[in-house]
Amino acid sequence: MNRDNPPKTSSPVPGAAYIRYSSEMQSDSFSLDAQLRQIKEQAERDGVEIVKVFADPAQSAYRKKYRPGINAMREAARRGEFRILYVHKVDRLARRLEWALEIVHELQSLDISFKAVEQPFDLRTPEGKLLFHLVSSLGEFYSDNLSKETNKGKLERSTQGYHNGAVPWGYISQLQGNRKVGVPDPEKAPVVVEMFERYATGAYSDQQIAEWLNVQGYRTSRDHPFGKDTVRDMLCNMYYLGKISYRGMTVRPKGVSFRSTPRRVSEGQHQPIITQGLWDRCQAVRASRRVAVKTIKKTVRINLLQGLVVCVHCGRRLRIQTPKRCPTYYREDSHLRGYHDCPYNGQSVRAEVIDAQIAELIQSIHLPENWEPTVRQMLDVHSERADPEAERKEIRSMLRLMRDNYERGLYEGEEYQYWQKVNALKEKLSLLERVPESSINRAARTLLDLRETWENSTKEERKDLVHIMIQEVGVDLEIKRILWVKARPDYEPLFSILNGLRQDDDRRFWLERSEAQENHCETGADTGQSSTGIEILLQVSDKTLSRNTLTRAEEYVK
Repeated sequence: MNRDNPPKTSSPVPGAAYIRYSSEMQSDSFSLDAQLRQIKEQAERDGVEIVKVFADPAQSAYRKKYRPGINAMREAARRGEFRILYVHKVDRLARRLEWALEIVHELQSLDISFKAVEQPFDLRTPEGKLLFHLVSSLGEFYSDNLSKETNKGKLERSTQGYHNGAVPWGYISQLQGNRKVGVPDPEKAPVVVEMFERYATGAYSDQQIAEWLNVQGYRTSRDHPFGKDTVRDMLCNMYYLGKISYRGMTVRPKGVSFRSTPRRVSEGQHQPIITQGLWDRCQAVRASRRVAVKTIKKTVRINLLQGLVVCVHCGRRLRIQTPKRCPTYYREDSHLRGYHDCPYNGQSVRAEVIDAQIAELIQSIHLPENWEPTVRQMLDVHSERADPEAERKEIRSMLRLMRDNYERGLYEGEEYQYWQKVNALKEKLSLLERVPESSINRAARTLLDLRETWENSTKEERKDLVHIMIQEVGVDLEIKRILWVKARPDYEPLFSILNGLRQDDDRRFWLERSEAQENHCETGADTGQSSTGIEILLQVSDKTLSRNTLTRAEEYVK
């Protein structure tokens, strides 16, 4: 055996690198190449092979939560393409504590480690978690403080009469003393005056003035043709009046326009191009042209089970379809996503039919008088089962095995089934902890007054009530009926003691036969056949049920 070149006993762990610089840091030591070099050196020492590199050049981690590189990294993490993510520092990932925690928690839920090269900490220890929170908080504090000080400096500059940034079109920036001041451009300043005079007549719009400028051969400061928005901003810019306007001293709420934020006006150090009278005439014309926005009332259709309905045959979620002036449908569209294994591809059921069935189910729900001791006994039995930690470890090992098989291509063509199994295991992992008794009591209070609450609720409130209690609803597109519902964890112990529901191993509650189904079995009774539950389902439609449906029907009557 060659001792100088011993054979490798194991392949390196696949890892990924995330690198970023903001627009203010393009030329400092934290360039992309420098970050990637240090990450690769650390990964080599750890026995990790960097198989993926995600980059966000000139992207702010303070203003943008989901950047292109972050989105690509999260998608690759969900596909299991790497086991550890390296960054140079935590502030490369996010400059807000909330965002950093959210991204790291998502990685941990996928069993992916996180490591900062310049900030060694172990998130598996309390000390490491504390250090991670500290460095993330410091990064957010640095950005908040920098923004505050920058705004303070800009406000002071505008108060003294100096412009922030580049001077507007029609001015030339010249150095006077140690400050730059705008000086009217001899060639463009008369054009600016004519722009204001044309608009003040009321015969020209912003678009017409922009076209006039383009015909004259003028271009913007960035050598682009003029547009109506550029002209509008120029005609509303008080800099041409000899004043400085600053809007950055307050934080603009989300959804509020920049022009709607209050501004502070100061006398400028530069020479004005237009007069106060010309400015006032232009603003009067603009005010006269403002038209009140007419609110268009849009009819909103409310469907109780939107986002909850799945096909009982393939397990995929049904898409809601709302044609104009037509009823709403729940439609099976697996073929549009590349799956052709569902026997009811493209079929649908009217939403009002299924919504009426779930409404009937909810109105029939009532807790028995002895619900409290029964539920408490169930919780006690649940707490006395085998060690939950061992079960959690077993599920995690199953997830790792499935991920390895996925990487080897064993699930090729069955990606949907793979993710369905993975999500089911993760859901089971989250349910291993005992549901707090306070949550059960709150759920019970909801069910006790359910009939009265339902009758006195609006459509929106009924939809919210359904989504609070129910996690998933299985619909058979062949017989156009709900076969089972899956309750949310807080309500599951209570649903298990309700009459008319039978729970299976997959936490689904199968509905017992209704009167409508009983009517369908009259044909079987007339011919002398036994009216078993399976035959009832078979007699609902003339079509032959698939093997999957038959299996579910057998479960249905057990």
